[in-house]
Amino acid sequence: MKHLFWILIFVIAGCDSAYHYVVFPPKRVDYILVPDSALTQKFLHSSDYVISSDKKSVSYDRKDFKVEVKYISDYQLNTFEFPEQSSNGYYSTNPFTYGNWVDPELGYTPNRFTVFKITIYNYSGTKINFDPENAYLESERGDKLISYGREEKSSRNPSLEAYFKKRKGTSGVDDDVFESRMGIIRRTVHFLGKPVFKNEVKDGLIVFDPLADDAGKIKLTLKDFILGYDENNQPSEFATLQFYFDRVALSIEQDFSGETVNRYQVHILPPDSLPTGTANITVRTNNVQPIEQLMQPLDNYFSHSTNFKIKFSRTDLSKKSLSASNIAFIFAGDEPMTFISEYEEPMAEFLAKGGFVVADVFATNENNKNWSYVNNYFGNIAEKLNGKLSISRIPSDHVIYRIWKKFDALPPVDIDLFNLQQKDEVNSKERMYDFLMGIYYENRLAGILSNRGYAISWGEFYASEFRTGKDYTQQRDLLSNILYYAIQTQKK
Repeated sequence: MKHLFWILIFVIAGCDSAYHYVVFPPKRVDYILVPDSALTQKFLHSSDYVISSDKKSVSYDRKDFKVEVKYISDYQLNTFEFPEQSSNGYYSTNPFTYGNWVDPELGYTPNRFTVFKITIYNYSGTKINFDPENAYLESERGDKLISYGREEKSSRNPSLEAYFKKRKGTSGVDDDVFESRMGIIRRTVHFLGKPVFKNEVKDGLIVFDPLADDAGKIKLTLKDFILGYDENNQPSEFATLQFYFDRVALSIEQDFSGETVNRYQVHILPPDSLPTGTANITVRTNNVQPIEQLMQPLDNYFSHSTNFKIKFSRTDLSKKSLSASNIAFIFAGDEPMTFISEYEEPMAEFLAKGGFVVADVFATNENNKNWSYVNNYFGNIAEKLNGKLSISRIPSDHVIYRIWKKFDALPPVDIDLFNLQQKDEVNSKERMYDFLMGIYYENRLAGILSNRGYAISWGEFYASEFRTGKDYTQQRDLLSNILYYAIQTQKK
């Protein structure tokens, strides 16, 4: 062993450069793009271009409308925008960076893309609009990069969907990562949608390939920005906007000292610890039994297996009943559950202010349509929130599956009570999902949608003789994970 030790020392000493590369990877200077006031004044000759007081963004301000442009660095994307999606190494689901993955050949994390945030304010115009695929980026050394589109089928340019399809493996984890990335892309990346009307604001990201290390100064061009429409509702008035940037070294202390994290990093508990927190849970159900009786099984479980402090009440989804709660349950059984339009606005406000919803459909009847009703309800809410709310699949590596108890697969459903005949048909729109759907408000997971019938194990929804002797611990553990996550992310 002594001989082996000295041989290793000799090899390491003789290969000093290799040793330093492995143990101390080469330092890499990260850069950010900041507005270049000198070039702005030199080439644009317009007082409409205004650089912000913090020197991080530049605006084209015509008084009746304004277009604000800000570069978003990898550090900001990983730390402030998508912290949960940037911490799983190679399988990080942040679509705009490589997360905390380190390229083993380079010894550092390269840039995946170059990302800008574009915010459009319409103060008094009739309607304006922006086609991100008309944007391009030029560097001092002569590069010209065009903006990515979103979905492959609707993009004239190369799309982010096609980019990630080419890099997707064949495993279930790869499918989950791809779906999660596309969910974020659909929520955050600009596309040519409906116009921005008077008194409206629209923001989103535009994405380019990464810049070369020696790119130098940068010009971003938004070509054919739409300023007006004709009588046939076709774009008829255009402007080309240009924004100049300089590449400077990233200084975390200086550049991000005033930033605040818009979502809290959750604290993952050891399995032998108990989740804690306070939740006022309001429950929407057609069952007429007293809410205390309906939720008694879950209340007993929380008392014995967690340190949650839970208070249950009943809701009709009105503003008054939602205002006193921070978590809402919607449990839809065989009776049709109607959602009137007057109760869409209260739920929209509830989610926008930090509320969390868990909606589950349990069907013992082939003709049950409540899964469609629930999805339509939240689809209407998404429209009211102008794209800030979306629904997409929750990947299997999401933190809700390991924040306390670890789940490698979803808990089973109650076969005796849940009708699987129609739900298992491959082509059926009402088939049971083997995953959970997520309701996302901006970048925050704000709710769970399930048609797996877990509410059967969470509450007293069927006669006790059907439930006697059954162990629903897994299903209740999963709900505890979800509630603990909701309580953690609601902290201000």
